[in-house]
Amino acid sequence: MARIEFPEETRRRIEQIGGADLVIGVAGTVDVQQLRQRAASALAGMPGKVVIAYSDASADAAQGSESTMTSAEFLPYPQDTLDPGSTPWSQAASAHRAVLSLAANLEAHACAVIHSDLGNFAPEPLALLTTPVRDGQADLVMPVYPEGKYDGLLNKCMLAPLSRVLFGKRVRYPLAFDFAVSSRFIPKLADANAGRGAPAAPLMWPVNLVATGDGIIEQARLAAQHTMLTEGLDLTAVLTQLAGSLFQEVENCAAFWQRVRASHSMNTLGIPSAETPTDVRPMDVRPMVESFSLATRNLEEIWRLVIPPVTLLELKRLARLDPLEFRMPDQLWVRAIYDFALGYRVRNISRVHLLGALTPLYLGWVASYATEMANASDEQAEQRVEQLAQAFEENKPYLLARWRWPDRMNL
Repeated sequence: MARIEFPEETRRRIEQIGGADLVIGVAGTVDVQQLRQRAASALAGMPGKVVIAYSDASADAAQGSESTMTSAEFLPYPQDTLDPGSTPWSQAASAHRAVLSLAANLEAHACAVIHSDLGNFAPEPLALLTTPVRDGQADLVMPVYPEGKYDGLLNKCMLAPLSRVLFGKRVRYPLAFDFAVSSRFIPKLADANAGRGAPAAPLMWPVNLVATGDGIIEQARLAAQHTMLTEGLDLTAVLTQLAGSLFQEVENCAAFWQRVRASHSMNTLGIPSAETPTDVRPMDVRPMVESFSLATRNLEEIWRLVIPPVTLLELKRLARLDPLEFRMPDQLWVRAIYDFALGYRVRNISRVHLLGALTPLYLGWVASYATEMANASDEQAEQRVEQLAQAFEENKPYLLARWRWPDRMNL
């Protein structure tokens, strides 16, 4: 997706401002009065010229409310018109690109984007995010959010470990709502198509672009965890967008990740939260297992086009288990994800149908994880997630073999 072309009014405002040491962009619509009030304390003692970018939905209110509470410049940005059914991640990606494009036009030394709930628009999280990129210690700072054992399951079982395998960086949240980037990579993130021979993924994956550009990545522990407004969103639609976007990155960056042989931990700033959200309510796994079992019969023709026979037989064996005995081995799950990534590439089935067929597999993994972790502490669940991530790395030769010789592996 190319860098955004701004309207004439925005370009004039950029010329008036002239430049910036730091651009802080709010990813989404925000109450401008609240933003100004929060800025007074959030930016206290922050050096240099700061520009705060926000969605222009309330631009009129902002223009008439200049205040001496902060010396920061406030710059509204226009967002693309999105489908009403778009996910929070696509909305955030659109806002991120707009903010990064503003930062590129302002030739900012650093840029930070934060969630529109302003949970991390405070002195400490802003300092953790922005200081390393402003001081030249890092090119990208990604967040580590506090979470309980049942939070962010799609990230835990697929997004984070697959990104770790591909790019060699043990980043906890590769698809994040808050991050900071250095001047070196602002233009590259603003125009994700630059230097690529294939279209960029529809979502924003900053780790991928920085890692392939040999940038330095760090993490920062942030206190605020964002609530996802996913009510009314279909699980298949969410999986289609998130998994599909990452599978697009698998295809785009194949020349890079095939050379990556190991992952490395990131320097992580900040103190771990004393209180981790803990959801002790047991999950009802029976409907999820039933959905998985039904899929082994109804989706067999589709799965057969993607998954090798030996893996398909193992999935059918799982479908015969009692829900409380249902356990999906790590290697089975990992290889199935690799199979779907390859299926996305070779297109022997429409990508919409392919990603739709991933939903019951994901529900099967969630059921297995929930049963196994029912009585586990958050620390034990953390160890379990790390074990799964290691399984992704241990089985990378399988992905490499299937990627290079896809027909030979379908036996």
